[in-house]
This record gives sequence, structure tokens and C-alpha cells, in this order.
Amino acid sequence: MSDGTEQPRPCPRLGQDGELGCTPRRVMDLLADDDARAVYLYAEEPATVSEIAEAVDLPQSTAYRKVENLREAGLLSRLNDRSRTGTPAHYVQAMDHVSVTYDDPLRIECECNGRPLYCEP
Repeated sequence: MSDGTEQPRPCPRLGQDGELGCTPRRVMDLLADDDARAVYLYAEEPATVSEIAEAVDLPQSTAYRKVENLREAGLLSRLNDRSRTGTPAHYVQAMDHVSVTYDDPLRIECECNGRPLYCEP
């Protein structure tokens, strides 16, 4: 009999990132980086890189790098591409919740659209 809670599922990026799915070390390194974490936390609502850079007091070039690293790690989503008319791309958190458990083994649990996901080495 089920208790009604959904069991965590392996990281959906498994096929994209190789054997370990979301590359837990990369996610941990990004979340441990003060600037990257500030960018991630600010992007709770859709924002452009310029808005993020200004809000978290980063040079725009640094903000672009942090945003791209977070996007590649699956922590941010790009909502739109820069348009021909110059409308900038907007980014938002890809996960509803992220937690890191340092037990053995290390485990990163995320919630995306209400679905629990996890990655572990």
C-alpha cells in the first residue's frame, strides 16, 4: 500500500550528462559559489542577465558566465532567446527546490514542477 508520496526519480539529465546524470559535483560547486548561488536565488522570477547583474552587484560579463553555468547544470532555464528586435533572453530557476545531503552517498534532491528528482554519484 502506498502512502501517497511520490518516490524520487533519477535525474532526467541522465542521458544528456552521462552516467551520473546531473553531475552532482558541478551542481555542488555552483551552489557553493556565492555569486552563482546569488544569481540562482535571484532568478526565482524571470529576469534578464542585465537585471540579475544589477540586482546581485556583478559585472555583466560575470553574470553571463554564472547564468550560463547554472543553465548548463540544469538549475536555470532560458524562457526565450534574444529576439531580432533586441528583446533580451529571460532566465528563471528550473527547480522548485534544491537540497544537498552530504551523507554517504552524497545526494542532490530537486523538485521540478512538483516532481521529486535526485542525483547521486
